[in-house]
This record gives sequence, structure tokens and C-alpha cells, in this order.
Amino acid sequence: METTEAVIALALDCGADRGYTGEILDELARHGIRATFGMTGAWARANPDLVARMLHAGHRLINHSETHPSFTGRSTGSPSLSVDQRAAEIRRAEQAVAAVSGSETTMRPYFRPPYGDYDEALLTLLPELGYSVIVMWTVDSLGWRGIPPEEVVTRVLAAAQPGAIVLLHVGAQSTAAAALPQLIASLQERGYGFVTIDTQPG
Repeated sequence: METTEAVIALALDCGADRGYTGEILDELARHGIRATFGMTGAWARANPDLVARMLHAGHRLINHSETHPSFTGRSTGSPSLSVDQRAAEIRRAEQAVAAVSGSETTMRPYFRPPYGDYDEALLTLLPELGYSVIVMWTVDSLGWRGIPPEEVVTRVLAAAQPGAIVLLHVGAQSTAAAALPQLIASLQERGYGFVTIDTQPG
């Protein structure tokens, strides 16, 4: 995010299992922090209660596709998706969240490409579907690899800067939930506040 303010966005991807989502939401609520959740349609369909809780708490949801394929195939070695396949992935995710929120525009205009893979064709397609912002990250916490929570905190602190976007995951294999209390405390000690990715630059 373009800002000079001492703020950081916690961006948590929801694509695997429920994992520690409840605990993560509890921890965020304790501190009055609103976060950004990259939401796959498959996850939203499996966990409508958690989607509703996120929306009620004022968290920001962003479209992370229906089934988390690489649109370009770059990270997975799979064939690139066709335009129609890409559009279907994005629309189905919208519909899954709309079943809870009541609106297919809930996640617009923010899209996070699975694996961070995108190309010119996707940049052309997204605005046609109502998405004008691709949301990447400035530091991958690597909690999804199962690294110790203290290493997650160390990685994030090393990359902390105004407007940083911290990638975390809610799934059971991730250590993000275990790291979150110390991560929040450490960033606050350094004078950082927390925002969602749609916060306007200061």
C-alpha cells in the first residue's frame, strides 16, 4: 500500500481448511484489528459461519478464486487457464461469498491471484469483471510451511515498513495463528497500527 503512515495490513488467505480461523478472529477482536482475508469460493462454501463472522466484524474480503489454481500455470506446471475458465473461477468465488453477504460485489474491486501468478491476459480480464486492484504482498510470513511461530514474527518484523502487506494463512498446517499474538504485540511496540488493504493512503 502506498502510504507514509506507520500502518500494516494483515492479509490472511483462506483456501485450505478451517484451521485456526476462529482463534485468529478472536485475537484480532481482542485488539480491535480489522484484517483482509483472501477468500476462495470453495472455502467460503465450506465455512459460511466464518465468512459471516468476518463480515460482521468489519474485515475486508478479497477474491482469491474458486479453487486456487494457478491462472498461468507458472507455479504449478499446469496448463494456463482459458479466459472462460478464469472468469468462472472469479465469478464462482463471488457467488459463494454472496450466499452469505447478499451481494456479488462484496469482494470487488480486489483480487489476489493464487500463487501470485498473473499475466497480461488476466490484467485485461479483471476490469471486465469488476476488479481493478491486484493485491499481492510485501512479505510472505511462510507460516504455511510450518516454520516456528517465532520465525514468522522475525520474518515479518524484518520486512515491516509503512504500508507493508503481510501474507498469513488460516489453515491447520500454518503457524500464523500461533505467531499472531506476539506478531501484533511486536508491531505495536514499534509504533505500527493495522489497516485493511482498502484503507486510503495517508
